[in-house]
Amino acid sequence: MQYKSEKTIFIYFVFGILISVFGIMIFAYTTEKDPIGVLFGMGIIGLLTGFLLHSFFNTNYTIYKTELKYQCGVIKGEIPIQKIRKIEYNNSIFVAITLKLGWSHKGLIIHYNQFDDVFISPKNRDQFTLELTQLNPNITIKK
Repeated sequence: MQYKSEKTIFIYFVFGILISVFGIMIFAYTTEKDPIGVLFGMGIIGLLTGFLLHSFFNTNYTIYKTELKYQCGVIKGEIPIQKIRKIEYNNSIFVAITLKLGWSHKGLIIHYNQFDDVFISPKNRDQFTLELTQLNPNITIKK
């Protein structure tokens, strides 16, 4: 089953700021006599916004037979469900892990292998964990 990433209001605020800055740069471009610097800035803001929008609309998690597959924009990967040791609920804004693949601060920290972990934010966390524990009953859940 496929789960989309939950999104918080904060990310919409970030997109609003990026679009506002882009609009200001368009205005500056039309009024500048030497618009090369403004064009460069517009290019960088446009690329950043495009990359974030691509990741925003293409973040999902799929439980498929024996694997948990994740995608966040161009970042893709899979975790064997039998290697998952623990699932930890997280509601904190700051998460001390190396790979954060979600658009919400409310999510799950998946601990797998011996020292690996990943943060994901599926829309229905309870259903997601239930489906994983049905496939691997040895998973410890920490709420």
